[in-house]
Amino acid sequence: MTLVTGFEPFGGLGRNPTGEIALALKGAVLPVDYARVGPSLDALLARGPRAVLLLGLAVGRSRISLERVAINFRDGRRPDNAGAVPRGSEVVPGGPAAYFSTLPLEAMHGALEREGLPVEFSLTAGGYLCNAAFYLARHKLGGRPVPCGFVHMPPTPDLALAAEPLPYERQLRAVERMLEVLR
Repeated sequence: MTLVTGFEPFGGLGRNPTGEIALALKGAVLPVDYARVGPSLDALLARGPRAVLLLGLAVGRSRISLERVAINFRDGRRPDNAGAVPRGSEVVPGGPAAYFSTLPLEAMHGALEREGLPVEFSLTAGGYLCNAAFYLARHKLGGRPVPCGFVHMPPTPDLALAAEPLPYERQLRAVERMLEVLR
């Protein structure tokens, strides 16, 4: 089985489409909480997924962003849902500086383009919970040959957080296409 995760609402938003997409695809919703995201991932990865597709909401972006790298760095500009704002600390003290995505990003990009969906490559997943979850998942998988990576999704129109939002139905279709690539 492929594990799909999204996040719960954060930053005063009433919803987070990535959590809804994950649930629609029989996945899981991660907490927007630096202290709880690691244990949540531990429990999910213990199920032995054959691939891991992590999703997160990218406020202000209008394209689906296929993230290339998770960095061992936390630099929250806003608090998580528990009020924590880590500044300049490591995700895993003493861990590697970064992990690359092991998802077939080129194939996913091509599949989304053929579907007429707005897609781009992005160098890193940032410094907030999205990056932390991506880094932790790769770290916890160790050397296991499990494709794992992160995709940032743009806001939906109801959130009014991007110049060109992407409707939920199109986001769900995008994730379904990425899962087809992973099969």
